[in-house]
Amino acid sequence: MKSENYDMFQKIIEKDIPPYVYAYPTRSAQREENIDIHAIWEKEDNYTSDIINLYLHYPFCKYKCGFCNLYSIANNELDVQDRYIEAMCKQLMLYKTIIEKRKIKTIFLGGGTPMLITKQNIKRLVSTLDELFPTWRDTCEEFCIEASPDSVVNAGVDGIKFLAECGITRINIGIQSFKKKDINNFGRDYEEDINFKAIAILKEANIKNISTDLIAGFIGQTKQDFLDSVEILSTLQPNTISIYHLRIRPDSKFGKEGKYNSNPDKEYYEWYEEAREIVLSKGFKQDTNVRFIRENGGYIQQDLQFKSFPVIGIGAGARSYTSTADYIIGGSSKPEISQIDKYIHDVETESLKTRMVYHLDDEERIRRKLVLNLYHFDINEIYQQYGNKYDYIFQDKLNKLVEIGMVSENNGIYKLTKEGYKYRDIISWGFFSEEVQKRDKEFYSEIAKNK
Repeated sequence: MKSENYDMFQKIIEKDIPPYVYAYPTRSAQREENIDIHAIWEKEDNYTSDIINLYLHYPFCKYKCGFCNLYSIANNELDVQDRYIEAMCKQLMLYKTIIEKRKIKTIFLGGGTPMLITKQNIKRLVSTLDELFPTWRDTCEEFCIEASPDSVVNAGVDGIKFLAECGITRINIGIQSFKKKDINNFGRDYEEDINFKAIAILKEANIKNISTDLIAGFIGQTKQDFLDSVEILSTLQPNTISIYHLRIRPDSKFGKEGKYNSNPDKEYYEWYEEAREIVLSKGFKQDTNVRFIRENGGYIQQDLQFKSFPVIGIGAGARSYTSTADYIIGGSSKPEISQIDKYIHDVETESLKTRMVYHLDDEERIRRKLVLNLYHFDINEIYQQYGNKYDYIFQDKLNKLVEIGMVSENNGIYKLTKEGYKYRDIISWGFFSEEVQKRDKEFYSEIAKNK
């Protein structure tokens, strides 16, 4: 894995726009393998502290957005959802011995659209946490739930206050655009005023961290359309704003339709710079390449994941991150109800095993730190643990990144500069191993061939 095909410096010159890097190795690098999950976590005791993060995956949505390639299904059948929540609670019980010896630092209820979970099922999940892990409220710094604007409006102030009473501190709301044509384009059936109502409800309910997303690059969207949305959202003053470029994968609806160019317009970097200045002028500070925060803002689970603290996934299609293996227990690039049924059956029969796995060695563990956390990469830690054995991975590249002004260095601590933030995803892909790159290409080539 010593050589790489991805020339980050050429890609910066070309102003390439790779997919946003939120994990390493990528989901696409995993391959089918059935392993006992407890065996994986027993190895984790040799690598990390006593911290653990929970990711609870709820795969159901009201609709499937055209850009989404996450594991989610448009399904409103309450019976299936009830059985699924019951299975998640039992899975937590099955993993009790893994979780209880660590401090639960964060909980992320993602999806899908978990804001659609009934009050009864939210109570069931939280009661299970209370019963199995009585101290979780003392150690948990962030409990997040994902939402769409219309699901927040349907919940109303009372519904949001109920979530806060259950321990929710952060609600991540996928606004994506304040332009009706964009909203309808990506598959939602509401007017832009729903966005304003949703944020007003979250503020009235005193949610600690109102976290919001915007996307640039929809068909028919102009730069001014996008900047208008940035201006509106930053003026509304949520606690967190994340701005992404639309990057279409072949396993999304848009990818299957073939309406979008697989290589986004390079002008996006101009959009990004102007958007960044707008958000910063409204009192936010830049936290990552995509995220801007003010008081109480941030995304603690991702911060910890980027620093290589483990995440245990609960639910079909949920990813787990450990120091020796990333894995999922169910799901696929083509989500189906039959997979949900199999997950429920496997939980009920206590026969859960990994479905897809990528194993990490020392080299991949170092690459993970570089790929995810060049916001603060301490090379001294690498030398203390490994000596200079793995210099070939990073030394020449880091030196050149410093030389061209993408990264700063101080006493062995490397950090992205303002310009480095802009090209962070290119830089991250530049530290991928050849094996992960190869598997990623194979995975998406196969999907594109069979779509």
